[in-house]
Amino acid sequence: MQTLDYHRFLQYLRNSPDEAILAAVAGKLVVVAFIVLGAWILIRLTRALADRIVRLVEVDDPNTVNEREKRARTLAGIFKGVSRIIILIIAALTVMQELGIPIGPLIAGVSVAGLAISFGAQNLVRDLISGFFILLEDQYKIGDVVRAAGVSGVVEDMNLRVTVLRDTDGAAHFIPNGEIKVVSNLAKEWGRAVVNIGVAYQEDINRILAILKITGEEFQKDSRYSGLLLEPPQVLGIENFDPMQISIRVLIKTRPLKQWEVGREYRRRVKEAFDQNGVQVVNPQAILYQEKPPSS
Repeated sequence: MQTLDYHRFLQYLRNSPDEAILAAVAGKLVVVAFIVLGAWILIRLTRALADRIVRLVEVDDPNTVNEREKRARTLAGIFKGVSRIIILIIAALTVMQELGIPIGPLIAGVSVAGLAISFGAQNLVRDLISGFFILLEDQYKIGDVVRAAGVSGVVEDMNLRVTVLRDTDGAAHFIPNGEIKVVSNLAKEWGRAVVNIGVAYQEDINRILAILKITGEEFQKDSRYSGLLLEPPQVLGIENFDPMQISIRVLIKTRPLKQWEVGREYRRRVKEAFDQNGVQVVNPQAILYQEKPPSS
């Protein structure tokens, strides 16, 4: 249907009989309904397409973290949000044009207003640019555990403007992307469990190192955890001489996001091995010394 000038359309309605007015209005409503329906269908299609791409890269093994899957989920969420906004804007402009409402002055006014707002929204522009480069460089994705802007947590959601982190207490932190200067990704390709074990000074260090090495070898052979360990545990040796104990460090390279589970299990096994071999862990004791009062 050819678009009519808005003022000519109103004049046409005034000079037309009732049947013609109803027919014209009905025709316009039908076109508007088709535009709205088409926009709704396009939004559903874009959502289905994004979800379909995510399903194509999903894996069935729960112990395997698929980097492509996490990246696909991140990009899919942003794609759905951006495409929905674009479709709604185009549909609104098309409806206005179909009704004969001039959109040229509206677009010009929005451009001028956007230019004026941009001077006062420099932080917003900075957030959007930072979010774009975060996605472009694949710094982190939804599901990663990161430290950013003084906060640690799981990336629960992200877009071009803000990143949402969920910490261990369950609190959600909304961090503008422009505030992220340095980000530490704890789930990039692989993880590492750092285990510090304290033993008493009177223990034989060589014997302790041998027990830790054997415990690590048995841990590596356990079928329940062998898929989580990328390398056998490395017993580095004495890390520090603390006031009450000798600290020995063990490093375990794991699959992403599995370092905490592996670290807890390795500590449990070390405790059992120490109990079986009679190794004493530190038992802090407080000793009070009272100075003898001078005799009178």
